[in-house]
Amino acid sequence: MDKRTIRVTGNYGEVVPCDRVVFVISCVSTKTSAEEANESVDKRQKYITQCCINEGGKDLKENSLLSKNGEMFTFIKETRVVLNSAEKCETLRNRFVEKLDNSIKIHDFLFGFKEKTQADTSKRAFTNACRVAHDKAVHLCNTIDVKLGECVQIEELNSDWVKDSNMANDFTEREYRCTVTAEYQLIS
Repeated sequence: MDKRTIRVTGNYGEVVPCDRVVFVISCVSTKTSAEEANESVDKRQKYITQCCINEGGKDLKENSLLSKNGEMFTFIKETRVVLNSAEKCETLRNRFVEKLDNSIKIHDFLFGFKEKTQADTSKRAFTNACRVAHDKAVHLCNTIDVKLGECVQIEELNSDWVKDSNMANDFTEREYRCTVTAEYQLIS
């Protein structure tokens, strides 16, 4: 005799604050000599680097570009630093705008997650989606007056960071969703 089963789905979503923000700032100087342009940028760059380190910045990277247009030399130095909050980026932005004003360009912040955060969120969402499916199976079994047996199979249908959600204008947090199906044996 075939064993009877019940198949249910479980959905779970969670809003997670970003814990990795890339802050990018460019320093620009145009002078009559390449050496003067470089020296001008270097002074500001040292200040920028120290401020980023003081705010807990990690993975500091710098890129430089020297160009010539007619008799003028333009030196650009870009600094990228990883911070752990948008608030720290805002603090740096405000400080640099106040102190360095026209000689800098502050780029849009790039928000993301550490690998551990992504893995932990994925595991937590899967576990909670399975709980939702189990609770649904228990409720259905109580409704039809049968006992729920052991779980035969669990399948993850989809799980991913939501691209378009109600938080479209707030990139400091993202929603993660997971959907599973679970099949349980029924005991008469």
